[in-house]
Amino acid sequence: MTSDKKTMLSPGRTMATGYTGSIFLTGLANNWNVRLEKPVEQEMPDGKMRTYVHGRGKNGMTVSVGYADHKNMSSLLCDAGTKEPGDFEFLASCTGLDVAGIDHAKASSWLDRAKKETDSLYEKQVTKTGIEQEYVVSGVLVSGPVRMVLHRTYGRYSLRILGGAAV
Repeated sequence: MTSDKKTMLSPGRTMATGYTGSIFLTGLANNWNVRLEKPVEQEMPDGKMRTYVHGRGKNGMTVSVGYADHKNMSSLLCDAGTKEPGDFEFLASCTGLDVAGIDHAKASSWLDRAKKETDSLYEKQVTKTGIEQEYVVSGVLVSGPVRMVLHRTYGRYSLRILGGAAV
């Protein structure tokens, strides 16, 4: 779908009580040479404070993890380019999130389809408008306690994994 029809999000909810994602995040950072920063507090538009951990790796790969209640993971954002070797594989590794209830085979298959869907829609939009800075969004995957959605912009993919937050 195009950005004017993108998925709306409700306030963040944790993926599972007691799930911090720290083991998964450490493995992701080690496997992809992502340097994780110290947790930071950020105020949201609703005035509530949220805790985030951000990281940056090679070729501009980034990760951002949100904790709506400051301790249980509520969101994982993995961002990568569209052209460098390993970009899409990095996103695929993010679907390996180890929270109970995720069907990893379903998530992997969905991500492959979402990539094809967003690439095709992106190309159609660029052809239609002549503007390379288009923004398109895949359909949503519901798997266990999370929702996944893939965003595609000029030269970037953004995989968002949310704790029940997609409406």
